[in-house]
Amino acid sequence: MERLRTEAIVDGFLNRCNQDLAVRVDADVLSIITPMVPPWDDVVRLAIEEMAELTGADQVRATRLAVVLETGGGYIETVERMVRAMRQHYAEIVFIIPNFAYSAGTVLALSGDDILMDYHSVLGPIDPQYSSTGGDYVPGMGYLAKYKELVSTINGAPDAGQVRAEISYLIEKFDPAKLFHIEQAIEHSKSLLKEWLPKYKFKNWNSRETSGVQVTEVDKQGRANEIAEILGDAQRWHSHGRGITCDDLVSEEIKLKITNYGTDVDLKQSIRNYHNLLVDYMGKKSWPSAIHTKHGIRMP
Repeated sequence: MERLRTEAIVDGFLNRCNQDLAVRVDADVLSIITPMVPPWDDVVRLAIEEMAELTGADQVRATRLAVVLETGGGYIETVERMVRAMRQHYAEIVFIIPNFAYSAGTVLALSGDDILMDYHSVLGPIDPQYSSTGGDYVPGMGYLAKYKELVSTINGAPDAGQVRAEISYLIEKFDPAKLFHIEQAIEHSKSLLKEWLPKYKFKNWNSRETSGVQVTEVDKQGRANEIAEILGDAQRWHSHGRGITCDDLVSEEIKLKITNYGTDVDLKQSIRNYHNLLVDYMGKKSWPSAIHTKHGIRMP
């Protein structure tokens, strides 16, 4: 008799949880629990290709992908490559947020045709990160806001001698190339939202719920532009880790349609079983990041 291994048992349960959720949402299911940084875009591509292309001859190829997403953010370029891989193989993509998806993760979630959240789920402001000298990922908005604060203080001083400390700090700590990169990353994020929201999230928005008036392509683009600007406003949200809840997203300010999976008891339990088991397993294996599909765990 073959000896039972803990890994094999957990892997089996994870795959069953993945398939249970796949049946409930009628889609292939991909879990992404990782920062949006290389080489995870390559790992996601390979995982998607394995699901989409290596389907048995007796199986119907799925055209819908459900992504269980948890991330603190990262690079917008990584998000763009992930979306390109997803859209290459699936006609419809929904994002499930059991916990949080900040910054670049928010941009990724907003590339979907639908977003599933409950009262505990949060997205975050558009706040691309950069790698510090210590190797940590630091919010770009904070860096940019501090720079603007120092410049404002210096420009407002009647005598340069009164702001010598600020000038010295500015020269020593702030890199013009990094500032440019952060500004461009924020604008890149906004431009992707302005492209993706009308194309995917708003594609079936044909009339206004209250008045019944027909929605035009200009209306869709205008709404996308407003959402991109609101989520990209550093002063509005104050913090990289500020959680934007389901209620915030559907409010009169943002007006984004979100599916609240918390109202479906069976679906909620399926999502939590799968996500909680995967996160717990990752913790016990000391894995900070992982990708999971019906074919198992994928690592770089």
